[in-house]
Amino acid sequence: MSTFFQNPEPDTIFEALTTGLRRVSPLAAMFDAAEDTLLTDRPEGFTPEDIGELAWQSLPEAEKPDAKVELLYTYWSVRENDRQEMLRYEREQKARTALARRLDERETALVLGNEVPPELHADIARLARTLIGGARRD
Repeated sequence: MSTFFQNPEPDTIFEALTTGLRRVSPLAAMFDAAEDTLLTDRPEGFTPEDIGELAWQSLPEAEKPDAKVELLYTYWSVRENDRQEMLRYEREQKARTALARRLDERETALVLGNEVPPELHADIARLARTLIGGARRD
C-alpha cells in the first residue's frame, strides 16, 4: 500500500500545500502587478483608473468573464458598505448631539454650584459607551 508521500498525485500535492491559503483572483493579481508597474513607470503619479485599465488589458481573455463578475460584486459590496457606514454615522450623530447636550447640562450645573444628578452621569456614560462601541442594551 502506497502512502501520500511515497506516491503522491500532483493535484493532491498542490491541494495539500495550498489548503487554507487565501486564493488571489486573476484580476486581483493583475491589479497588483499593474500598480507595481505604474509605480515604476510613472513615479509622478497615476489614477486608480490607470491601474484598472492596465490590469484589465493584461488579463487573459479566458479570465475576463469571471473578472467582470468580481468587479460587479466588488462595486455592489462597496455600495453596501457605504450605506452601512452612513447609517452608523447617522446613529452616532444622534448620540453625539445628545451627549453634547448632556455634557452642557453637567457643566452648567457645576458652574452654578448645583449638584449633578446621578441620572445625568449615567446618561453621559451610556451615550459615551454608545459612541465607543460598548453600549449595553438595557
